Amino acid sequence: MSNVIPLVPRLKQGRPPAAEAEERAALAADLIELIERVRELTEHVAGLPGPPLQIQQTAQQLLDAGTALERAVDSLTEGGEWVPF
Repeated sequence: MSNVIPLVPRLKQGRPPAAEAEERAALAADLIELIERVRELTEHVAGLPGPPLQIQQTAQQLLDAGTALERAVDSLTEGGEWVPF
């Protein structure tokens, strides 16, 4: 399974900068909600019964997903500083 998504540049002619900034802000907010949800799930997984190795691996994979989402927010906001485009 590939987790690479080919991106094609989208030219949006005539869009006001405020609309693009709004779209970025909405996306950042959605990503932050996902990060919070992944943290909650990680805590939930840590309390599950079962083989410790399986629990540790699942928790680590969720932590990795959270880190990837945090990087996405950093990229979108230029290192956490909100810069409207």
